[in-house]
Order: sequence, then structure tokens, then C-alpha cells
Amino acid sequence: MRPKYYIYIVSNRSKMIYIGLTNDLKNILKKHRALKMNCYKGNFGLNKLVYVEEYHDINQAIEREKELKGYPRSFKSNLLSYSNPNWECIQSYWMENMERAVAK
Repeated sequence: MRPKYYIYIVSNRSKMIYIGLTNDLKNILKKHRALKMNCYKGNFGLNKLVYVEEYHDINQAIEREKELKGYPRSFKSNLLSYSNPNWECIQSYWMENMERAVAK
């Protein structure tokens, strides 16, 4: 099985966002939920997964993360509103799909 890399966006009630890259989405989300991440993320409770992109090539994932981080806030908000109109937490959906993929 090819490795997977995830660009993810977490948010909070105030719709602040953090964009990250990981190869272990399940573990990184546990850390966000436990607020064990760095001070910036921990202080603002950015623990709601609202967006994910999946890649098999780490270089493509890194480029996409840089691209997303470079966009203005309005672009990021529009991207989230288009893909997840209510900015709902999609963590359970992603965890279920990842577990199904591992079971196959």
C-alpha cells in the first residue's frame, strides 16, 4: 500500500483556522483534541477537523500545503464554505473511511 499524506484544516467556533500536513491523520487529530499542540493552536482550541486533502506523493502534499497557507484568508474561507458549507467537524467521517481502508 502506498503511503498517504494529508493536508488538513482544523478550526474552532470563531472560525479561526490552522492548515497542517501529516502522514498520521488519526494521531494528529487526537493531539489537536487534547490541546497538546503548540501554544498557537492550543490557546485557540483549533480542534475541529473541517477539511482534508489526501496525497500519495509527499512533494505534492508539501507544495499544496504551502499554496494553501499562501492564499488570503478570504480564499481559504471560500474553499471551506464550498466544500463544507457549515464548517462541520468531519473527523468521524474520515476516521471511519480510514478504518475501512485498513480492513480491506
